[in-house]
Amino acid sequence: MHHQHLHKLLTQTATRLLLVFAASCAWQAASAQASVKDFPYLSKLQGTWVMNTRKGSVVEQWQQVNDSTWYGRTWRVAEGDSSLQQSVSLVKQGDAIYFMPVYTGHETLVPVKLKVRVLKPIGFVAEDLKNDFPQKVTYRFSAPTVLEARVQGTRDGTVEEYIFKYNK
Repeated sequence: MHHQHLHKLLTQTATRLLLVFAASCAWQAASAQASVKDFPYLSKLQGTWVMNTRKGSVVEQWQQVNDSTWYGRTWRVAEGDSSLQQSVSLVKQGDAIYFMPVYTGHETLVPVKLKVRVLKPIGFVAEDLKNDFPQKVTYRFSAPTVLEARVQGTRDGTVEEYIFKYNK
């Protein structure tokens, strides 16, 4: 009698674990794709973000253009002189959102389009692993006034990663 009870208990426990695991996998699959309905989360980008460096600062400014586009620009500022480093559009197209950077001096005929794969209140991840640079861009809000931007990819055969820690 004791053996049958133990077998039933183990079977129920295994079934519960399997259901929890399946539900967890389903949630991860569902959350793995950014949804255009989450586009309002990008409103945290609004404004001017500054990272001070030994040689000056890096300034990133974001503004919402309309209900499907955010536009950002990044400058390097040193000794009172500023130079535009890049401009970026975050664009809702169809059922996807794209991070589209244009690097000053490295303009391309075909636009770079990294698909936003994750979009949450704490930030987003955009990637296109077929692109050289960048392949992956991560923006994370660790506090309302703190933004960490991470840019990764391969340029001229060299793996590069840049981390920008901005404050508002």
